[in-house]
Amino acid sequence: MADRIYNIIAVNPGSTSTKVGYYHNDEKVWIENIHHPYTDLSKFSCIQDQLYYRADVIEEMIKEHGVDLGTIDAFSARGGGLVACSGGVYAINTTMLRDCIKAAAGVPHPADLAPQICKRLADKYGVPSYVVNSPDTDELQDVARVSGMKGLYRQSHCHCLNQKEVAYRFCKEHGLKYKETDLIVCHFGGGASVTVHHNGRMIDTSDSLIGDGPMTPTRAGILPNSVVYKMAYSDEYKDSMLRLENKLIRETGLIDHLGTQDMKEIERRIQEEHDEYAKMIVDGMIYQFAKTIGMYSVVLHGKYEAILLTGGVMKCDYVTSRLKEYVEWIAPVYVYPGELEVAALAGGAYRALIGEEEVMEYTGVPVFDGFHSKRYGI
Repeated sequence: MADRIYNIIAVNPGSTSTKVGYYHNDEKVWIENIHHPYTDLSKFSCIQDQLYYRADVIEEMIKEHGVDLGTIDAFSARGGGLVACSGGVYAINTTMLRDCIKAAAGVPHPADLAPQICKRLADKYGVPSYVVNSPDTDELQDVARVSGMKGLYRQSHCHCLNQKEVAYRFCKEHGLKYKETDLIVCHFGGGASVTVHHNGRMIDTSDSLIGDGPMTPTRAGILPNSVVYKMAYSDEYKDSMLRLENKLIRETGLIDHLGTQDMKEIERRIQEEHDEYAKMIVDGMIYQFAKTIGMYSVVLHGKYEAILLTGGVMKCDYVTSRLKEYVEWIAPVYVYPGELEVAALAGGAYRALIGEEEVMEYTGVPVFDGFHSKRYGI
């Protein structure tokens, strides 16, 4: 059995495309990014209505690659729409499908379709289907949930799938066990998340969704409360919460200051045009990255095996070299540029198939819904 090659299909839908990967064990054979034309998607009134369209396109593309779906050993899906749950590999069951269909996480996203597509294919060919480290993973320790307002709790929104894959890879490269290792893992892309990984659990994190953390190419990051509520009641935003949300998490950061989020272009301006304003803004972003890492370093009293940097911004040497100067005194710094989400889906499925990782059951019961237990006398 140790020499067996498992054939795995991984499915990761986005807003206008779907990434599909074909793997032998955890080794990539190919990854295809299927673009879905606007003219096709505009026919559907909601994301859920895209299910059969995307499923058929994916199945046809796999066949065009010459892959016999009857030889696939497992299908692995980017989870979406689930209630807060612990990280890990989950078998796709009816409870999970129910929550995907109704977008139980609160906001419909194309990732909600992935478990449905994979389960459909898996049942057709009689093999298992999994979700790996769902976006709705929540492993926060209680003290990390506390905010300054009663009844308002900090939530776990981070780049779980990519972060855990980077952590697995680092541990494998260094002869360590992820569930026995303490790391700070940082994903810096359009959004950012800085997360403390303690013995295989993400016990505290900055919030990549609403921008509770540093500025990024498209996010404002933490702003003074007074600024935000004045914006909310201003003539420009008072009639549209969505417009304000778009401003804060999609239209600010580097794109607001410099008119672009393209790090290659910005790096060129700094190095070739000696653009001092661009340099100051990028240096300010790096400074905020470093301060956020410093803040989370205290969670485990500064005792970490390493700091791991990943995400699209980490492809920029200007950023990584300066960020290292700020934080490498805390722990050794390793860079894994870009994202490894499709590889993470395949890797999780492979660990499940060989018995290296326990397959969990999704219950639909959130791991946290407030401090209501007798433990706290509430």
